[in-house]
This record gives sequence, structure tokens and C-alpha cells, in this order.
Amino acid sequence: MKRCPRCEKTYPDSETFCDADGSALVQAGPAFAESAGRASADEGAQIECPVCGGKAQPGELICNFCGARLGVESPAEQYTPPPSRPVTPPRTATVRRDSSPSMRITGKMADDDGEEKGRGMFGVAAYLIAAIVALAGGAWLALHLSSKGAEAPVASTSPAAVASIAPTPTEPMVALASAMGVQVTGESAAAPERNQDTARKLFEDHKVGLLDSYTHALAGDSTLRDAMMVRVRVLPNGSVDAASVRTSTNPNPAFDAEVVKDVSAWNFPPFSGSEVEIDYPMIFTNDSTTKDALESQLSSKLAGLSPTEAPEFASAPPSPAASEAAAPTPASVETPPVEAVAPAPPPRKHHAPRPPKPPTLTLQQRVLQALSSNPKTRRVNCYTSGSTVTIFGKVFDNDAKLYTEKIVRQVPGVGNVIDSLQTDTADWAARQAAIASQLYAAGLTGVTVKVIGHDAYLDGTVKTDAQKQQAVTITENASPVHVRGNIIRVVPGNMFGF
Repeated sequence: MKRCPRCEKTYPDSETFCDADGSALVQAGPAFAESAGRASADEGAQIECPVCGGKAQPGELICNFCGARLGVESPAEQYTPPPSRPVTPPRTATVRRDSSPSMRITGKMADDDGEEKGRGMFGVAAYLIAAIVALAGGAWLALHLSSKGAEAPVASTSPAAVASIAPTPTEPMVALASAMGVQVTGESAAAPERNQDTARKLFEDHKVGLLDSYTHALAGDSTLRDAMMVRVRVLPNGSVDAASVRTSTNPNPAFDAEVVKDVSAWNFPPFSGSEVEIDYPMIFTNDSTTKDALESQLSSKLAGLSPTEAPEFASAPPSPAASEAAAPTPASVETPPVEAVAPAPPPRKHHAPRPPKPPTLTLQQRVLQALSSNPKTRRVNCYTSGSTVTIFGKVFDNDAKLYTEKIVRQVPGVGNVIDSLQTDTADWAARQAAIASQLYAAGLTGVTVKVIGHDAYLDGTVKTDAQKQQAVTITENASPVHVRGNIIRVVPGNMFGF
């Protein structure tokens, strides 16, 4: 127990100073009594601090100026002021600075180095395992949500939106019409070798040849799109006896002739039935968005077509005489030699064999023979419908067109001539006009162009060398030509650019 020497207030032994007057507390035993007796003897006299010389009241043991103990003779025996009352920090704030990894992870302090290292490794392993479990759980949740999203109903996109987003294809395509199927007519139409499935398969097998012909036709006319009904007559041996274009949405004699030529080369499986006729509704387009419109136009034309109406284009079937001459005689193939079954007949007088009768040529064959014999008309083709002859192909100029028509009219049997010819000069003029339009749009109004075949010749004036080179670039990009001559003159303008 301690007491204050001034106010006689008692305190526990753990206290050092009095709360009332700040005096140092002393033990409440004999030492306190001795000090009290000494103070009473010197009552009324102030005590001088041996260290700083400050004055203190009787009974004070600590100097209020420097904190030294009063009543001590030697400075060596001075009283050292006790430290201020320590403030106990919260238990949560007591953290060792040299904490181990296990302490940073688990929040617990290791007991010793070995145990701290073991707990650190265990904590790291536990942390890694927890991280792996969390990642696996996240991946499973993502997959679960995605599967839920895939099963959820999706709002259908309007056709208008799809049409506005999807790019317009530009690749040429050949296909059968969807609404109008392939039609097979004849006694053997239901035979596996001639039914609709076999006819469609044969079309798919030979579609590449039709696509090549269409691509070649697009080189001359990039806007060519056509839907046609093609009829083929198939013999029992599998060969095509005749082919024709019954009707089409864009009559083009040159293209119709190529399609008929390709179809005539098809070979069906041979069988023991009779001949059949197959109608193929074919669509030729380089824009798939026009397929339905072409099919609708073809359906409308077929609805107004008479069964007895002549086709728009038909191939010439081989003449009977030619077929008989080419076909082997039954005696040479099936009939055994006469000597094998009967005795030799009595000798007869042999006559010289008669020369074979020349085959009768059709009107189309006679016209083609007349055209091919003239160098100016060798690029002309034709097809016939009765006594009417339609000529198509290409000649040099308009004079050549008149000359070709004159040759055709001189063929016996020709009644009327329909001229569908194209000229080289017209093609050149079209290319020249397209190039001139591009040059004018680029501001090169002083440049002129002349096109002959696939060669272009530039003339005129420009202001800079860059414009001269620009004229060449525009010319070769506007049309399939190559600049063979460039005599454009560069005439710089004045300082104002005029």
C-alpha cells in the first residue's frame, strides 16, 4: 500500500503519483514515518533541489521543476523519474513485424521456426487448393449458364432484317427450280433408271458443265440471269436423242445453244424399257436473291405455253439415213453366218454395189454449211423453227450483219430471217463510252479515248503528270482493255491553276 505524503490518500502498490496533487507516492510503512518525522522537524522551511536549486514545500519528495528526488546529498543518488504509465494497446494491434508467411495467410503466429515453416507450407497449399476449387466452380457455373441460354427460346429475326444484314452474293449459280420439280413422261417414267430421282442426280452430276457455260456467258453480259425449261428425250441405251429449250425468261440464242449442247452430251443408265422425255426447270443467276423471282416468271410463261407450241431453241436430231449408216446391220451383229446353218446358195451373177444415197440435210444444217464456208460469217450460228431461221453470234460491223442475212436468205427453204447478231464495233463503242464517262467523272475532261478490240488509245491534254497516269488507271479499270497508246500532253496551268 502507498500513500500521498501531502494529502495522506492511499493508493495500491501499482500506482506511482497522486491523482489529486501529483506528489510521488511512498510506502505506508516505517520509511514513510521517518520521512514524515524529518519533515515535521524542518516544518516551515522550504527544501532546495540539489540538482536545479528549485524550492519545494516541506514533505515533497520529488522536485516539481526537474523531477529529482529531494533530500538526497549526492546527485548520483538522485531519483530517476519513473516512466509514464504505459498504455496497454489493444490485443488486435499487437502484431510481430517479422511475421512468417503462415502468419500472413492464416492470421496466427508461429511458435518456432520449424513449426512456422510447416504451417507456412500448409497455408500456401491450402490457399492454392481453395483457388483451384473456386476456378473450377466458376467454370462449371459459366457452362451451366451457357447451356441454359442455349436452351432458352430465341426471338426469330424478321426476314427484312436478315435481308438487310446478309451480303448479296455475286457468285454464279445453276440450280433446279424449287416449286417446279423435274417431270418424267413416258411408259418407263417410273423405272429406277429413268425416274425423277435418277434425273435429278444426273443434273447434279453434270451441273459443273452448265455452270462453266453460264460463267462464259457472263463474261459477255454480266447482267444475264435466266430461267428456262429444258426438255431432253432419252433413248433406252441412255443417250440423249434430242434436247430443246421450250421457253425461257430471257431468250438468248447463244446461251440457249450452249445449254442444249451440254445437255445433249449427258448419258443415262441403259435399261430395257422405252424412251422417255424429261423436263428440267433450270435457274441461272449470279444473285441468289433473284432465284425466286426468276422461278415465278418461268412458272407464268409455262402456264401460257401451249403443248403443241414449238420450242424457242431445239437441237437438230440426226437424220434417219445417217443413223442407219452409223448403226450396225442386224445381220452383222445378231444373225449368224449363212454358211453355218445352210448350204451355200447357187452362184449368182454379182452386180456392182450401188453408191449409198447421200443423207438428206435439214434446213439448219444447210444454213450452217453456208455460214461456215464464208470467213466473214464463221462466228455466226443459227436455229430454225419451220422455215424461220434465227441467226445469232457476232460479226464485225453492221455491213457484215446485212451480208450475213443475205447469205442465209439464199439457202433453199428459208422463208424468214430473224437477226439477233452482235457486232464487234458495237462492243468497242460500249467500252469506249464507259471509259469516257469515268474520265469525265474524274475531272479529266480534256482526255479522249479510242477503243479497238481490247486495246485503248488515249489523247488530249492534262495539267500534271499525275493526271496523265490517272487517265491510264481509270481506262484499264473501267473496261477490259489495255492502254496501247498514250499521247496525252501535259500543259501546266497558270499560277492560279487555270
